[in-house]
Amino acid sequence: MKIVRLFRRLGIAAALLLVMLATACIPLPADPNWGHLSLAGDPQQILFAFHDRIVLINPIDGSVSQLRDPEGNPRYDDQNNPRQWSVQVTGGEQTRFYSTPLAGADNTLIAASYDKRLFEIDFPNARVISSDGIPVGGHIVTDPISDGERLYVGLSEGDLIALDMTDLASRVWTLETQRGVWSEPLLADGRLYVSSMDHNLYAIDAETGSEIWRLDLGGALSESPVLYEGNLYVGSFARKLFRISLDGQITAEYPTTEWIWGTPAIVDDTLYVGDAAGWVYALALSEDGFTPVWSRQVATRVIRATPIVTEDSVIVASRDHKIYWVSRNTGAAIFERNTDAEILANMLVIDSEDNPSLSEPLLIVSTMANDKLLFAYTLDQGDLRWRYAR
Repeated sequence: MKIVRLFRRLGIAAALLLVMLATACIPLPADPNWGHLSLAGDPQQILFAFHDRIVLINPIDGSVSQLRDPEGNPRYDDQNNPRQWSVQVTGGEQTRFYSTPLAGADNTLIAASYDKRLFEIDFPNARVISSDGIPVGGHIVTDPISDGERLYVGLSEGDLIALDMTDLASRVWTLETQRGVWSEPLLADGRLYVSSMDHNLYAIDAETGSEIWRLDLGGALSESPVLYEGNLYVGSFARKLFRISLDGQITAEYPTTEWIWGTPAIVDDTLYVGDAAGWVYALALSEDGFTPVWSRQVATRVIRATPIVTEDSVIVASRDHKIYWVSRNTGAAIFERNTDAEILANMLVIDSEDNPSLSEPLLIVSTMANDKLLFAYTLDQGDLRWRYAR
């Protein structure tokens, strides 16, 4: 099987881990009992990282995908049982995934573990290439990214490092921050835009690691910025949403009821984002800044996941166990679904055009409960298609 597309999704660990630390609820390393979703393979399947394992899920029925040979025939073990695409990484209590794997060279995946190691995975054979992993010198709680030459890895203790993609071990450069990088950097036009828990947004030369500018936004930055029409948009724990020019100037800001922990979605010049109090904001973007279209408290608890925007609706998920479909034009409630489990991870949409076996697009939702790790709903009507449990 050849990897055709592997869309990394926005990291989710930053917000939850920060809450745990701030409230002293639980010490690190917390077992990441929520999943990280991306798409891999042809046709597209769900790559799901949780706890100390990674599985490939068939979007048709929610079963673990079978391993197949290059001709597409199922593979079998010594007892003649079909082999499944499932990888478990061993090593200890800190061998946990707070991020989703990304595509490497030669049909490999690169998976970053909290225990300061990178693991290469042979994708066609669902096999860890080296069980010892590659040490990186710091805990990892977010998605690495790559430009093909370098792998950029945020370390929660304070640094963003660039590693040579040829061996994943040679450090090319290091950006030091004061309180760590808990979200993946944004790579655009040879620059990295790095959100840090030290309140700063950094612009970095991706090749050399040289700092171009930094901007203090008055609160921790737990998630990645969005680049749209020549501006950066990012929310902070200062209860504000910011528009920032590419030369590092704040050109507009908008106050929110509570902290913004997730990355906004921007569609057709309108920005959609949720906050820690369950409010959702739809803001029109213009040269003058942010113009409210609508806002209302949709959920009763944290909205962490980036909203999914369809033609008619905005879909948000909350720690109050619910997924909400609201009107894209007015924010009015359309319907909701109860998962009976907290939702913090970003949701995933699988388009029927990318997987011809699907009759319609599916919304994939990951929860924090072992007995209901994944739900698949139809995107427009919210009909439950399947559920995956550990």
